[in-house]
Amino acid sequence: MSSDPFGALGEYLTANEAIGLAVLLEAGAHTAHALRSINTGRRERVANLLSGARLGHADPALSAAVLRAVAGAKAVHRQLVPVWTMPGNEATVGHLTGEFHRLVTGARLSVTCATYNFTKNSNMWHALRLASEQPGVSVCVYVDCEKGDSGKVKAQLPLATVYRSAQLSDGRSIVSHAKFVVVDREIVLLTSANFSYNAETRNIEFGLLIQDNGLATSIESTMSSKHGSLYMLANG
Repeated sequence: MSSDPFGALGEYLTANEAIGLAVLLEAGAHTAHALRSINTGRRERVANLLSGARLGHADPALSAAVLRAVAGAKAVHRQLVPVWTMPGNEATVGHLTGEFHRLVTGARLSVTCATYNFTKNSNMWHALRLASEQPGVSVCVYVDCEKGDSGKVKAQLPLATVYRSAQLSDGRSIVSHAKFVVVDREIVLLTSANFSYNAETRNIEFGLLIQDNGLATSIESTMSSKHGSLYMLANG
């Protein structure tokens, strides 16, 4: 068991998980019931961490206070990291390919991402598949209807949800040029780079890695609100 059970709990929980547990415990829920708010793939680990910190329904006031402190600390924490792609070894800060792979394969809850072009020689081609195969991790991908080849993307990611940009009422295709990765509703990578080998290794591309639960939630909710209007499900 960790010598710092509170630190271990704070490191593992997301802000949303912490606040959800706090609200339920404050309302008088048993720990076992409160844990149902946690993704099944993470529930056992969270239960062990709560037990190690001696938090739960036996002392709801203290437990809620600690959990709200965890949520608050993560909500106010802002980390802006520049992420570059440059030919050769010119990029010395936040190599783009490494950031994409690290973020996606390390997902615990979800990955939501958008790109204009998505080629099979992209590092994301395999990283997203690995993430989608992890228990309890949901993956949602948005691509341009013409450049992104949503059919091939869906074939590569059968467990993911894939959307393609729709058509306007006059028959013209909507261009989906957004490029981002959102992981676990907390971490956002905004980038000029497509999901392609050149964009990840040869081009000059720039992005920002941001830890911001509010921004992550806003991006995901905005994209979800456009299902059926600007985005359509890709054919399986």
